Amino acid sequence: MTKILTAFVFLLIASTATAQTSATLKGKLVDTVGKQSLKDASVTILDAKDSTLDVFGLTKADGSFLISNISFGEMIVDIKFQGYAPFSKKIVFSKTNSSVDLGNIYMQIAANDLGNVTVTQSVIRMKNDTMEVSASAFKTKPNAVAEDLLKKVPGIQVDKNGNITAQGEQVQRILVDGKRFFGDDPRMATRNLPPDVIDKIQVFDQASDQSAFTGFDDGNRVRTINITTRKDKRKGYFGRGTLGFGANADEGLYDNSFNLSRFNGDRQITFTGQANNVNKQNFSVQDMLGSLSAGNFGGGGGNRGGGGGGNIAQALLGSGGGGGLVNTWAGGINYRDTWSPKTQFSGSYFYNDQKTYRDQKSLVQNLIPGAPDSSIFNDQTQSSKTYNKNHRINFNIEHNFDSMNSLIIRPNISFQDTWSQSLQQTSSTRGKITALNSSDAESIRKNNGYNASVDATFRHRFPKRGRTYSININTGGSANDGTGTNYSRNQYNPSNRPAYSDTIDQIYTTNRDARNLSTTLSYTEPIAKNQQLEFNYNYSYNLNNSGRETMEFNSGSGKYDVPVVNLTNTFENTFSSNRMTVNYRLQNAKFNFSVGSGVQVGDLTSNNVTKNTVIKQHFVNLFPAANFRYEFTKTKSLRIFYNGRTSQPTADQLQPVADNSNPLNIRTGNPNLKQQFTHSVRFLYNSFDVFTQKLIFATINANFIQNDIQNATTFQPNGAQLTMPVNLSGTYSINGIFNYGFPLKRPKSNLNLIANVSRNQSQTLINNASNYTRNTTLGGTVSWTTNLKEGFDMNFSSNSSFSMARYTLQPQQNGDFFTQTVSTEATAYSKSGWVFSVDFDYIYNGGRAQGYNTSIPLLNASLSKQMLKNKAGELKFYMFDLLNQNVSISRNITGNTIQDVQTRVLTRYFMVSFTYNLRRFGANNQQQQRGPMNMMMPGGNMQQMRMMRGGGM
Repeated sequence: MTKILTAFVFLLIASTATAQTSATLKGKLVDTVGKQSLKDASVTILDAKDSTLDVFGLTKADGSFLISNISFGEMIVDIKFQGYAPFSKKIVFSKTNSSVDLGNIYMQIAANDLGNVTVTQSVIRMKNDTMEVSASAFKTKPNAVAEDLLKKVPGIQVDKNGNITAQGEQVQRILVDGKRFFGDDPRMATRNLPPDVIDKIQVFDQASDQSAFTGFDDGNRVRTINITTRKDKRKGYFGRGTLGFGANADEGLYDNSFNLSRFNGDRQITFTGQANNVNKQNFSVQDMLGSLSAGNFGGGGGNRGGGGGGNIAQALLGSGGGGGLVNTWAGGINYRDTWSPKTQFSGSYFYNDQKTYRDQKSLVQNLIPGAPDSSIFNDQTQSSKTYNKNHRINFNIEHNFDSMNSLIIRPNISFQDTWSQSLQQTSSTRGKITALNSSDAESIRKNNGYNASVDATFRHRFPKRGRTYSININTGGSANDGTGTNYSRNQYNPSNRPAYSDTIDQIYTTNRDARNLSTTLSYTEPIAKNQQLEFNYNYSYNLNNSGRETMEFNSGSGKYDVPVVNLTNTFENTFSSNRMTVNYRLQNAKFNFSVGSGVQVGDLTSNNVTKNTVIKQHFVNLFPAANFRYEFTKTKSLRIFYNGRTSQPTADQLQPVADNSNPLNIRTGNPNLKQQFTHSVRFLYNSFDVFTQKLIFATINANFIQNDIQNATTFQPNGAQLTMPVNLSGTYSINGIFNYGFPLKRPKSNLNLIANVSRNQSQTLINNASNYTRNTTLGGTVSWTTNLKEGFDMNFSSNSSFSMARYTLQPQQNGDFFTQTVSTEATAYSKSGWVFSVDFDYIYNGGRAQGYNTSIPLLNASLSKQMLKNKAGELKFYMFDLLNQNVSISRNITGNTIQDVQTRVLTRYFMVSFTYNLRRFGANNQQQQRGPMNMMMPGGNMQQMRMMRGGGM
């Protein structure tokens, strides 16, 4: 069914494309006065109905032009050349008028009027490594949010959880008008801002404040989207509120939310809040205590589901998948203002209170050397509940003392309080036949703590161009205090002696705190035309203290008063380093090249205060780096990045202390661990055709790790395992993505084609035998989004993934896994206010364990009526999972284990809601022309983006 549906859509798109007819237009521009060449004059064909771009072209050296692929219908021909009065003419193109010759067009010298300057541009612009898109060129359904707009943009994908990828890479930060919005949480912007207030969308890699100033890339780049708002929407109110109530077979449900923004020029304030028990989070869940994943062996989480991590992970996305059933209460405020001509301020506060209920079944296969039936299988069922409260506070202060000196300060602090309870049953067998052990366990955990940091950067520019110095200081601290209980009844069935059992009944307290300081001084000096040197010094200091006290139940006294020696320890860990770096940079109109290396000397000390043992290690590290950018044209470029970095083992990995809190999985450290070294290479190619609006992005990422810190696992006869970290070689990962996007005229839509391939290898030791796990994945995505002015909106995507897992230890366990997902979002709406929407996902998973091969159709539908003045109100009836087929399945392959997980999810329910949309803007604001070819390009936008990416000399 899936293959037939995919083929049908391909044939539909292909037949639509081949069936469309087009017209041509030719002519020649003539200057009879100045005899000036009119080369590269813009010839724009606009749809007369809505002034949207149809075709765009430039004149040749002799002023002639030939424009093809013009759609039939009434069009506006708009010809412009700097210094000349624009030429405009309406023409109706049709089958009988498909070839139009305008002949000679005599251009007139424009009057000397500097008060009316219009800069024309295409729907998509490429400027260095920034892609800029005009939001008005993409139409969305009624009551859409920014997330719906991003789905229309070529090169951008948004999954069911709201996670965004741009040009094949995860978007980690969303800016609004160049400033952070609710910290670094992308969903806060994409699920709270409406499309009608958005002017442009800019995609780029944002550099650190220090790199942006010096122009030398330190490797700390974040894939970022900047949303610029429309000038005519920067004075007034906008927002919406929703009240919704419903039910499923088990309980009553609710879904309530609101957001309200007040914009007054540079002063912007946004309030947001939500309360629901239908697994919706309009924000990213952040966990600094490691409490949210306690007992969660399934991985992933979110609104619609998720998968785990590791070398290869596949997930069947259902509602609330890996995250279980979630109740959410959340709210926050974001404030931004210009305090003075020299000072800008922005800040936010956000609070969330979540209760997560999770029921899971898991089957884990551990590959063991020997016959095919030597593998150990762990069959687990788990029920858990987690209560989490989180406060996040972020500030951003930017002050320019003068044109030569500036200061940026970013304080952040988060508080978290969690409580969790988990019930787990585990049974282990060899080859699914021979019983090895079983366990019934219950644990309760309570944690609270904070994480605070301050990042400050002072920048000074000397009168001599290219000579600068900057100082960055990053300091912070954190704390994590907890208490818990650990109770389990364990049964063992060793092959060499009679079966036996034991009981663990313990309570424990933990306390961890950390302090860190990092200072970086950078000085740049021009040494020749377009050439610079950077001298960089960094000092870093980290202090970590951790303590754990474990007491066992004493049946004699009836109290927990027996110390568990191996689980009672206090550690003091410090790491300090000094790094010197020299970088060289050469830049001209076509390319930008930099190369450099640093030497870092570091000392690590781990002190086990309880056992009075000290481990010291001294490191000498190299930090080579090279960057190259070549600009073939203004819309076609290639970028290459390389850097090498070291990673030190953690104190827990170094300490030879056994942790047997789980007697079936005992862990210990290794004091002989070496540091690992990672080589990273990245290739990025982008190309954009301004005439056809075709986009090409290609990315290759590769990582090679020496002395990789992996696990050595020894399995006991009773099925229990002992795990210790060791240094192994041969770890690498390579992945490539090719993205090709282009618009279709009939129907007006966009087609995006993505191909990806990945290959990775890791090594583990199983009973002292090496096991190499090699995974190869081939994938392809087809997404088609309509761009119709009104009446109908549709997004379609088909994603195929074929994965091949290979093991040197047990090649008979090699497996191939296939996942196919087809998704359709369709909305039909009338001028009278009726809106009908359908959301359909079909997922097929093959090659999994028995009971985990599943085909799932997930169908949601809604019918709503818009009402009140300007259709500000909407009454909606919504049905989720009409076919009652929603499930969540994930497969995770890491090292020597294959894990399949099923999670209880939210199933069929109905909801009735009312939404009110507020739009009230200043009457004196001029409405901006929304045509994509007639928008003013604020001179500061691209310069601002250039500075955030990493400025030039």
